[in-house]
Amino acid sequence: MDNSMDIQNELFIDFKHLLGNPWSVTEKALATYGPCIKQAARDVSELRRTGKGRDGGSVLFPHLPYLLEENVLISEEEKNALLSLKEKAKSYDAVISIGIGGSYLGNQVLFDLFCGPYWNQLTKEERKGYPQIYFSGQNVDPVSLVELFSCISREAGHIQGRRMQVLFLVISKSGTTIEPVAAVRGLKKLLADVCDIHLMAITDKEKGRIRPLAEERHFPCFTVPDGIGGRFSIFSQVGLVFASLAGIDIESFLKGAQMVEEACQSEDVKENSALLLAALKYIATKKYGITAEVIMPYGDKLRSFSWWYAQLLGESLGKKYDMQGNVVYNGRIPVASVGTTDMHSLTQEHQQGQKNKLIQFISVEHLPSDLFVLCDEKGVSGMVPMSRMLDAARRANEEALANEGRMSCHISIKELTPFHVGALMYFFFLTIAYEGAMENVDAFDQPGVEDYKKILHEDLRKYIVKNQKEEN
Repeated sequence: MDNSMDIQNELFIDFKHLLGNPWSVTEKALATYGPCIKQAARDVSELRRTGKGRDGGSVLFPHLPYLLEENVLISEEEKNALLSLKEKAKSYDAVISIGIGGSYLGNQVLFDLFCGPYWNQLTKEERKGYPQIYFSGQNVDPVSLVELFSCISREAGHIQGRRMQVLFLVISKSGTTIEPVAAVRGLKKLLADVCDIHLMAITDKEKGRIRPLAEERHFPCFTVPDGIGGRFSIFSQVGLVFASLAGIDIESFLKGAQMVEEACQSEDVKENSALLLAALKYIATKKYGITAEVIMPYGDKLRSFSWWYAQLLGESLGKKYDMQGNVVYNGRIPVASVGTTDMHSLTQEHQQGQKNKLIQFISVEHLPSDLFVLCDEKGVSGMVPMSRMLDAARRANEEALANEGRMSCHISIKELTPFHVGALMYFFFLTIAYEGAMENVDAFDQPGVEDYKKILHEDLRKYIVKNQKEEN
């Protein structure tokens, strides 16, 4: 079998350090697991056809790439509202995206890739009229909330002759998650005298606390579609509303996902790169003692991509029970990192620590900008593009790990555009769906997350009751 595959010459997958070596998954092992792989491929094909998981629950992520073309996940009215947001966004000075988990991580990726860390320092003209972007509600840290208030206050003080217009984009399916609720209440309290606050929400269609408030107070409300879990929501209204407010091309983003969805439908592992990568990671976990996966994109802009993928991997495959209710304690530990930074902090352990991990490298073939710098190497000096240094560092890391018999895989996108990022993110959706089917676990629920929430809410309830008694 070839040790590399590509999807329309836009997304490249290199398996050479994951397949065919004496210390990695062998062709024989791949053949041995053939029936399991074939069944998983059939399961995902059935999911595509019916929109139902094996437990009968609604799983509709294969419809996400076609969200603007179908009326499965979005109404015509909501679609029109979404498509009009890019112009409406320019009426705001700032947008504060308030959410956590799947309501935060994907949007942080889009912001980092297509706006960047210095976005808010640009003038409105340099931002082509789009607002400043801030994030909140991803923690209950009071320090960051107060600092955000101070930042917005300073910005408001620079605006002459009118009040600053700030949009709270509240993303919460239930409307009860403690982090975004605390952020909304805290920021409204702090900013009420500083700026005009506008509300927009993305929430459950019928349940939860936010929808009735939106109807009562007449603020715009988009829907988190049924059958779409938070970690799969970046191609839904959760990601597309945010992207539109930031001026990101959502049509191109969805087209990248469409390309991958249509290229990865074969049930033949030799023809479906997402199925093959899922199979190799599954076999590495089952047969070769792999218990951790290090996600290591190369480039600062992709740092948050590691956090996003860590949630996707951890919540999807980290399950106590299989589909029959047997205790299996399934999953790999996700480790978020970034190259070249973590080559100077984590690579020592990757290189010489336990042989229980595989490294998932991610890179961009053609970076949006480059810089030549003087390089001195063993008595010779010359100008070298930093993009060449970045790629050479990744290749050196791969080779050094391979020399120690360590598994890795490399995925590269051709360019850093919404189309290519959409392709990359959706590709990982498919690998997770296929591997979940192989593992015989439900890759689309997260029951363990609820356990700590119950303890947390009870702790806060006891605190409130205690304080009320003391005050009385």
